[in-house]
Amino acid sequence: MKKFIVSFLACMLYFTAMLNSGTTHKIWIPDKPLVFNPIQTPNQIRTTVAGKTTIYQMVDKKELECMSKNIYFEAALESTAGKLAVAQVTMNRVKSTNYPNTVCAVITQGKHYASGHPVRDRCQFSWYCDGKGDDPHKGRMWRDSAAVAEYVLSTPTLMDITDGATHYHANYIDSPKWADPKRKTVAIDTHIFFNHSRKKLRKDLTSL
Repeated sequence: MKKFIVSFLACMLYFTAMLNSGTTHKIWIPDKPLVFNPIQTPNQIRTTVAGKTTIYQMVDKKELECMSKNIYFEAALESTAGKLAVAQVTMNRVKSTNYPNTVCAVITQGKHYASGHPVRDRCQFSWYCDGKGDDPHKGRMWRDSAAVAEYVLSTPTLMDITDGATHYHANYIDSPKWADPKRKTVAIDTHIFFNHSRKKLRKDLTSL
């Protein structure tokens, strides 16, 4: 009788082990590898190095020329940070609904004659309507300006060191009427930067 009981228990353990091995050790393998790609738009390119994927914005040549000139004429003598800040103000305007939605349109915004020439001193960036020539000297300062322009335009996720500034002015001129101290975000080299949303932010903070 004992032999029967032992044999019965051994059979039960064997079948239990078979059932468990069929349910707990089975691994699901998909027919095709699962690939999770970051969202990519037609004007972007994706590169993968050592398993890390980076998305770069494709740069339009005309937009690059406009941005390069804006950096060159506004900040050629500034540091890399100063050049970068001018470029980011331009991009903040592009992203804002209060300004045109392209780099060139933002930079050339202002009153124009019927001939297409800008009205002197009636534009957003002074170099564009100061009555002087707009052909940069293609030396080191131009190359540096173009390099910063390409970097900004090709890196849509770049951190904004101006904190969303849409305006700036040189520190060696009298403050314009729009230069509200409550909207000031940062000073870099010879430029002081302003974000119009900063006024409300500081008001809210002082009420806490």
